[in-house]
Amino acid sequence: MSVRRSGRNRTRIDYAALNETHTIQEHNVHPHTQAFKEFHDASTLDDKVCVIENPLETFDDEKLRDLVYKTRLLKPILIRGANPNVSDTYNSNIQLSFEIPAYDMDQVTEKVGEDHKVPVMDVMTQNNSPFWNMAKWRDYYQQSREERDKVRNVISLEISETELGREIKIPKIVEDLDIVYKLFEDNSKLNFSQLLDESGIVPPKVQKYILMSIAGSYTDFHIDFAGTSVYYSPISGHKQFILFPPLKRNLEIYKKWCLSDDQNKTWLPSLIPTLKQSEIARLRQTRTPEAYLNNGFAIDIFPGDLLLLPSMWIHSVYTKEDSIIIGGNYLNLLSLKTHLQAHQIEIATRVDEQFKFPNFVKFVWLIAYYLIKNNDYDEAIHEEIVSLLNFLKEQWTFVSKAGGKSFTRRDRLLVSKIKSAIPKEVIGDVPAFLEELKIKVDKTCDNSEEPTRKKLKVENSNT
Repeated sequence: MSVRRSGRNRTRIDYAALNETHTIQEHNVHPHTQAFKEFHDASTLDDKVCVIENPLETFDDEKLRDLVYKTRLLKPILIRGANPNVSDTYNSNIQLSFEIPAYDMDQVTEKVGEDHKVPVMDVMTQNNSPFWNMAKWRDYYQQSREERDKVRNVISLEISETELGREIKIPKIVEDLDIVYKLFEDNSKLNFSQLLDESGIVPPKVQKYILMSIAGSYTDFHIDFAGTSVYYSPISGHKQFILFPPLKRNLEIYKKWCLSDDQNKTWLPSLIPTLKQSEIARLRQTRTPEAYLNNGFAIDIFPGDLLLLPSMWIHSVYTKEDSIIIGGNYLNLLSLKTHLQAHQIEIATRVDEQFKFPNFVKFVWLIAYYLIKNNDYDEAIHEEIVSLLNFLKEQWTFVSKAGGKSFTRRDRLLVSKIKSAIPKEVIGDVPAFLEELKIKVDKTCDNSEEPTRKKLKVENSNT
């Protein structure tokens, strides 16, 4: 017997929130959802996003690679109708190498496995709920809006080891840029992949996520772990992003907001002052990337699109229609400096280890080793490599001075974490390794003295 249900949407009151704040909140609406909907930027996306839409000529992997290096991955890139498996929106002039099947929820469940555990977020609290698997999530996702008890969201389910994950081929541009991927795919004379395998170092599972969101889902402002660059490609639905560039002032405001007890009460954009023309002129004089000189903006993505999001951009996400998206994270040489800065921010804002890039500091050392042995960089990323060298030198200096009277218990714990992160079994003697890296840096700078750079604080260099 079917149970008759009202067709009228009923407001569900969050009485726990009412007791704490004396403010009525709906169970199905995050406090910032309305502010997100009202966010408006009068200017166009033309100078903020590289949009490829309805190209008259073939747009292929080579042209995308040229665009990435022209923009140095500082500006979002949005390619409309890029996925041939989403036939309704596909543009045949776009010829990019990637494979993302356009499955519905039943097919996704079959390919991932009904018993596969799923981290399900309660949108109101932004915390994960326990005891969910794909079968339970499928049943919830396929309910009507009136039947759903809460607005729930799945944004951190990595599927590399599933049947679906094995069917997905990530965009070639991501493979080309992903420096950690290169470590494990290296089959040169050095045979780096074998060296890592013999040392028991395994690749992080961050390249293939499936995001499954019902309409009304909201993810509050954040920076992806380690400031990773990200790709997104929707299979179904409609999502909207609000993006803020990683200007120094924006990052400082973001850090304070993250540490505040009033995040749910405070809409982050309300804290970020509008950039005035005089400030823009001053920032241009300090070589601030042109792509960063804006007051934040929104991007909509639809089935078949491919969005490349740069490193360390602050963003929130709202789901306008039930959506399924494939996406992934990656570290790249063009953004090494911002990856290290994002790591510092994670330390400052007390991000839990489970929400960080797996073994980030260990991979930073391994990236440096790979660069030394493969000569895989040039002057174009010199500043990134200088930041890398300074980061590693200061870590080692801190470890080497361990044990002094001024060292606290926290310092000793920090030293232990840094030591465990240094892959000595691969890089060998640390001082000799750092000297070799410095020689490489100096050669890239035509044997001139190493440029003076602002040093990274040691206390922000732990794992």
